[in-house]
Amino acid sequence: MSDTSPRIMVVDDLVDHRELLSQVLVDLGYAVDTVGDAHTALGAIRRGPRPQLVLVDFWMPGMGGSEFLAALRAESDPAVARIPVVVMTADPDGVVELLARTPPDLLLEKPFGLGELRRVVVRFCGKGLTNHRWGSTSGHDPA
Repeated sequence: MSDTSPRIMVVDDLVDHRELLSQVLVDLGYAVDTVGDAHTALGAIRRGPRPQLVLVDFWMPGMGGSEFLAALRAESDPAVARIPVVVMTADPDGVVELLARTPPDLLLEKPFGLGELRRVVVRFCGKGLTNHRWGSTSGHDPA
């Protein structure tokens, strides 16, 4: 097993959302980079270190989740283009058509609980490096 925590990038224009997701993911044993807009996220991914997963909000000013996903998939480096992307939205029915041309690896409906977030992240990144009970696979979520 590697001594390096799996890296996740959180892209959301709302500071509170980024901070909350970052804290939860760090507690689960992941390395987390947070970015406030999709253009900056693309640049950070190109420069590295590359995340194993990107959690991106669908509705953001400027470049939204759909445009971000299309730009990432169009990258010339196949390792970058294949990074799994989970699009987060409070309106999954309203965005499905908008994501049809470039579908994400997963659509995560807001609000979501810690257990659901953990299952999604473990699916794409494996377990984080932590002894915290949230990182366990016992099926019990924190109260």
